[in-house]
Amino acid sequence: MGTSWFVFSILATLSFGIGMALYKVPSFKKQSRYVTAFWAMIIPLVLSIIFFNSFLYLSSWEMVLAAGIWGIAFSLLVMFQMYALKYVDTNALFPITSTISLVVTLVVGFLIFNELISLVQFLGILIVLVIVYVYLYKKDKLQYSNTILFTGLGIIAFSAFNKLLHKFVATSFDIHAYQIYQYLFAAIFSFLILAWVHRKNIKKAFSKKSFFAGGLIGIFSFLGGYSWLIALTKGSFVLVTSIHSLYILITALTGFFLFKEKLNKKIILLIIGAILALLLMKLG
Repeated sequence: MGTSWFVFSILATLSFGIGMALYKVPSFKKQSRYVTAFWAMIIPLVLSIIFFNSFLYLSSWEMVLAAGIWGIAFSLLVMFQMYALKYVDTNALFPITSTISLVVTLVVGFLIFNELISLVQFLGILIVLVIVYVYLYKKDKLQYSNTILFTGLGIIAFSAFNKLLHKFVATSFDIHAYQIYQYLFAAIFSFLILAWVHRKNIKKAFSKKSFFAGGLIGIFSFLGGYSWLIALTKGSFVLVTSIHSLYILITALTGFFLFKEKLNKKIILLIIGAILALLLMKLG
């Protein structure tokens, strides 16, 4: 039991790392990100129904409500990430958004719940500020447009919100039944977005390639999400989330091998800095 949380944490980290790198497939292969995102929700829904349907009797209205909120937020998060990856490499997007979202979580905890920020966590925040500046600025000029910056803020907000919600879910509801509802609402909401965007050519928008890409993302998402929730129920939230910080390294390596993204010394140092910052803020 003592090591089981560690195994599930590693599995979640690997699954999320690879799965999130695959978010770049729609822009890389010039596919509809809305269709890909829809399949990325449908596949986990089908898998969760197959494996967890016997747990549905443990459902409650509170669970359904939490799952509905998560489904909407997660759908928007995926849409934002897929859009951003059209213009930003995976090894830049995820280190920035992951570290800033954790800073936001710490600040919210301090302002609303009177949680103290330790000296170690403050050091992590300072490292984040350095990382953000190095990534976003070149020769004192901002490298990205206002649209990309707004998209990044959306990713940060939804990412922080979903992590806090999962912490509550892992200790309040049955995680098996919950996954069916969360992917159900995510699939419904992503389809509504898809239907609106492609309302004039919805049949033409679907393709075998988008199904394959979305299916792969969905499988990794299902494995990662399930492993993540199990790890949270078996181990310390701080330790589980600390290991999870390594997913940005997995994502960068996947982006390097699949999409030939740059992985020079500067980027490697920045990724290491992001992981260090995440560890300081979580363990502090």
